[in-house]
Amino acid sequence: MVRLSPRCTPGELARVLGALEVQVSQLHVERRDVALPDYPGGPRPSSVVHVSGAGATGRGEHVAFTDAEHHEFVEAMSNWLRARSGPARVDSAVGVAVSRYGRAALEAALIDLGLRQAGLGLHDLTGVREATLRFVVSLGANPDPLRAIAQVRAEGFTGDLKIDVDPAWNDATLVALAGDRSIAIFDFKGRGSPTQATRLAALSGRALFEDPPIEFVHPRGLVSRDATLPDAAAVEAARARGEAVNLKAPRMGGPLEVLRGLDHAGEGTAYIGGMFEVSVGRVQARQLAALYCPSGPNDLAPNRDQSTAQERENCPMLIRHDQPGFGGSES
Repeated sequence: MVRLSPRCTPGELARVLGALEVQVSQLHVERRDVALPDYPGGPRPSSVVHVSGAGATGRGEHVAFTDAEHHEFVEAMSNWLRARSGPARVDSAVGVAVSRYGRAALEAALIDLGLRQAGLGLHDLTGVREATLRFVVSLGANPDPLRAIAQVRAEGFTGDLKIDVDPAWNDATLVALAGDRSIAIFDFKGRGSPTQATRLAALSGRALFEDPPIEFVHPRGLVSRDATLPDAAAVEAARARGEAVNLKAPRMGGPLEVLRGLDHAGEGTAYIGGMFEVSVGRVQARQLAALYCPSGPNDLAPNRDQSTAQERENCPMLIRHDQPGFGGSES
């Protein structure tokens, strides 16, 4: 059995997971649409790829945002299976014939399968049986953010928040939001003006500014990057500029690249974000976050329609690593 030290680096874990041998004999993609109250534009399309072999099954979630992309993923997975012959390593089995989101889903499923076929969980590799995870509840851009925050509080969540910046907010709104110490991240998504960002920075204290306008320079350096991080090299460049990093497996092409990216992030400078996962992808992201950035403002809160009030209020969350596979037995 391979066992790493309890203090193994994320890069070391990536190498061990990538070297797992997998035997795939069957594959199917489960398609469904999930209604989420905070997902824009109707039900969230969702696909979960199931890869099976040697009496085990691994799963990975495809998070593309359109039905067309999900249909393309189903076809790509059929083609991928037809091209398989014999066992292969996780890090070479995926190939390049899928999109970045598709690669992330398949790679996660192969890691899950490889661990199960080897009779391992992440605890067996890292020595970490369980860990607590801090998460934030994310709020989309809203012309009345104070009302949105009040609603979250009325639902019982008392933890920290991440809020998308609306370029139309007036100064009174900026003042009120800056005074809310529970807001851990203002997510600009590259929108808004440098003037708005400068005003908010002058008012706010410790909140990170994620993807602020390109011309903006935070006077205290509290900037993080998300959309511009497709790989570990981009993470390294962001850290060289002194920026924090929000890592997402779908955007980076898979969990292994997230782990490689985490290798470049010092303690307290990284967190892991979600992309409206509604299945095993969210569980897998939480496992990585709990191992390597448990106290960061991880955007991995339970989905509002898929969790109890107690689960949403329970921050930090206890994440187990002693279950088999990647993602354990949660759904």
